[in-house]
Amino acid sequence: MTSPNTWYPLAASFFLSIVPTVAEVVKSLSDCDQFLLEGTQPQVPGILEGGRILNQNRYKPICQTFDNERRFVTLYDTENRIPVFSAYKYRGGVGKRPANDWKIEPQLEDEDDKNMKLGDKNKTYNHQAGNMDYRRNRVFDRGHIFPSSHAFNGSDKMATFTLTNVVPQAARFNQGSWNRMETCVKCVMDKYCNGNNGVIEGFVVTGAQPSSNNILRNRINIPSMLWSAFCCYSANMKMWLASAHWADNVPPENKYLQTKTLEELHKELRGDDAEFKVFPGTQCPLHTTVTEFYPKIVNCSCPPSISPTSGPHTSTSAHHTSISVPRTSTSAPHTSTSGPRTSTSASLNSTSAPCTLTTSTSAGHTSTSGSPSSTSGLLTLTLALLRQLLPLLLQLLGLP
Repeated sequence: MTSPNTWYPLAASFFLSIVPTVAEVVKSLSDCDQFLLEGTQPQVPGILEGGRILNQNRYKPICQTFDNERRFVTLYDTENRIPVFSAYKYRGGVGKRPANDWKIEPQLEDEDDKNMKLGDKNKTYNHQAGNMDYRRNRVFDRGHIFPSSHAFNGSDKMATFTLTNVVPQAARFNQGSWNRMETCVKCVMDKYCNGNNGVIEGFVVTGAQPSSNNILRNRINIPSMLWSAFCCYSANMKMWLASAHWADNVPPENKYLQTKTLEELHKELRGDDAEFKVFPGTQCPLHTTVTEFYPKIVNCSCPPSISPTSGPHTSTSAHHTSISVPRTSTSAPHTSTSGPRTSTSASLNSTSAPCTLTTSTSAGHTSTSGSPSSTSGLLTLTLALLRQLLPLLLQLLGLP
């Protein structure tokens, strides 16, 4: 029989043997599947297929650990020195953004430390980005993949400030439309992503599509685009909810990102020979979004409701497209409304008379006359006849 004094050390030893050790760089994402919806790994063509990392020397799963606690998971590309994606469970987020104390992953540099640690500001790392790579850069931010605003508490927020969780992101993009998207998604999850126990719970995967030849400081790949998707069960709505977003990594032309379906994201990121799937094998809806909820949440930076389609804008002012109608006139050759006198004239062409008659109507006077040449000839003829008839008339009257 084991004595009590002997039992306690043995029990402690047994207990420690069954508690998982805290590990950073692991063999498989399944070691951190608590941050994946139903433990299901994304499908990324050429990188992660069927739960298997195709090139384990290049792509490293990191159980992001801070203060000996795992906070989220990242699949990291040690050649491009940017994450493929980070995945996390959203549980609500409160508190302010912490100080920019940027950390690195020691185990990527063959160090034994299992926790992320502050990076050396003057050191260049072989297998990951360092502070040196982003120094004195006003074009690109250190763009969070897992944003600190989505982290649950202060320690979780500090854990997002690791350089294995950021990419070079166009500053205006990071601070503009992408930031509004993160705020909107957070509001949706806060309000609608509640399980049967009423606790907030949503799952998010956010990643970067590397560019072919756009490199920062000849070391860090500048992604061509960023993408993000979330999924959760809503006990209030009694349904699964999901949406996706993506955009090119350039200063944005629009204030908001378009909200897309998971299926649209899958088509955007599919490979030539393999499919992209962010939540494979789950009940996440592929063909619907959460845009219907946007009008119900305020102060959340969600895109405004789409207004009804309106007709073309017609303007006669400068710098606008003008639609004009040709002016049709049925008036006589001359119509004047500017003076006190109004005159309307009409020309009549006749083939039966040797002259053209003009009818003129003016204020208080109407006249009909022939042309001047025709009037003169008629008067001459009349006078000649009178001269011939005058002697006969005098004889009939008995006048000398």
